[in-house]
Amino acid sequence: MENIIINDSNLNNDEIQKFGNKVRAILLSDNKILVSHYGGVILLPGGSIDKGETADDAIIRELKEETGIVYDLNSLKELLLLEFYQPNYPTRRDEVINRLVRTKFYFGQYRGIDLKNINRTENEIEDNFHLDLIELDEFASLTNESSDNPRKKYFDRENQEVIRVLKKVRN
Repeated sequence: MENIIINDSNLNNDEIQKFGNKVRAILLSDNKILVSHYGGVILLPGGSIDKGETADDAIIRELKEETGIVYDLNSLKELLLLEFYQPNYPTRRDEVINRLVRTKFYFGQYRGIDLKNINRTENEIEDNFHLDLIELDEFASLTNESSDNPRKKYFDRENQEVIRVLKKVRN
């Protein structure tokens, strides 16, 4: 598993107001990748690790909630651990904070979506959370589009690192 630290502003942990631990899945089908649209940004399926939960438990739970499909650890491979120091991150509550997000990325084969078994949060429903299977090239180009969403640049940077590592692994 590759480890990457992004800390362009040279923040130290004393300057961080919020620490987060997340998981995301890179699910491929041929030359397509499953992406989620949520809160005006494009993400990979996944989310926060709940208190008392391991990263492995969290990715299985998140994929079940978001795709309705039960994955197991034998079908997923740990690919990347990304530590991302995010200065001046604009939260949804209109605060600006420094945060450090540690995200573990898993890689696996896309196995479809079972709409009957999806479990979305109220926020996801409000923000029109939905999934798309798109070409990898389209995913790469979407990470370079401009936007009025101030949080998009952080998620785009994360996605660009994922694309870089994925290209390396697939070659």
